[in-house]
Amino acid sequence: MEKEKIALIEAIIFASKGISMQKINELTNINQDEINKIIEHLYSKYNNNSESGIELKNIDGYLKFYTKKQYSSHIEKVVKRRSLSTLTNQQLEIVILLATKKEATKKEIDGIRGKDSTNILKQLLYSGVIKRKKSGRAYIYSLTETFKEETLIEELIEELGGAQLDTFRSKNSSSQNNGKR
Repeated sequence: MEKEKIALIEAIIFASKGISMQKINELTNINQDEINKIIEHLYSKYNNNSESGIELKNIDGYLKFYTKKQYSSHIEKVVKRRSLSTLTNQQLEIVILLATKKEATKKEIDGIRGKDSTNILKQLLYSGVIKRKKSGRAYIYSLTETFKEETLIEELIEELGGAQLDTFRSKNSSSQNNGKR
């Protein structure tokens, strides 16, 4: 492996907010086998090194550098983190749905929840948690990059094993409400 190629891929991952190996291939014209070897090298360089405060993660096919968990108390002093506990159960339901599906129309959200989500979507849009884009006659909703970075919601979903909405809802309801609804 050429040091220049390693440095290039490392810089691209660092500068991105998450990038797929296919996109790295398109940007660099480095063949996929070599990209795989470089990614393995970077995993070893960062994830298995106690002298490094960052690690490389692959979440849903997107590579990104994160700070290691053991330094989170120090990082929180520097980086503002938004707590998921500020969301209502209904808002959290939609956030988890969008974190697992990546994007959904209002009709899909309503269908999964079994009730109208208009007001909750407006609240989430207003507070900068979600964004929407027009697709034909419908809007497609997704989480904002800022919200994902401030909450690390994607890491939470990964830690829960790609939790389905019902699984998370039942875990969250019992821990967050202590039996209240």
